[in-house]
Amino acid sequence: NLAANNDKNKVTIAEAGAIPPLVNLLTSGTAIAKKNAAGALWSLADNNDKNKVVISRAGAIPPLVSLLTSGTANAKEKAAAALWHLAYNNYEIQVAIAEAGAIPPLVNLLTSGTADAKENAAGALWSLADNNDKNKVVISRAGAIPPLVSLLTSGTANAKEKAAAALWHLAYNNYE
Repeated sequence: NLAANNDKNKVTIAEAGAIPPLVNLLTSGTAIAKKNAAGALWSLADNNDKNKVVISRAGAIPPLVSLLTSGTANAKEKAAAALWHLAYNNYEIQVAIAEAGAIPPLVNLLTSGTADAKENAAGALWSLADNNDKNKVVISRAGAIPPLVSLLTSGTANAKEKAAAALWHLAYNNYE
């Protein structure tokens, strides 16, 4: 993965015009291409605010949300991770992801996904709840709290961390 933990490559890949074709692969590619495109978008969005905006404006959010329900197990993992990193510290993208209907399938992944999907879904819900009171209400009403609590004891070490963070952000300054 050329972009993972390599800030220079993230910029170079984005500047080379890779984001629009990656977004296109989310809907037109093979199952493997969809998984790989979601994984690439995850890496490109991670800790890169400019790429997050470019990815969002390229229309990646609806097909990533679709992969949460229609993709392979690995594609679901990567799509949840991409949405997690897109939403992180970006209110506008948090809103767009919620409006695209991501919250119910993310909640579903907390119980039906692979171990990595559960971790990534918890991370996505954490990012979606961060400083976003409307999303906190939607996440709670979608039934996320019981499976997040369950992950605290049944999940992997990383899933436990993400579940605890999601619960923290759901509880923090929630005025609804």
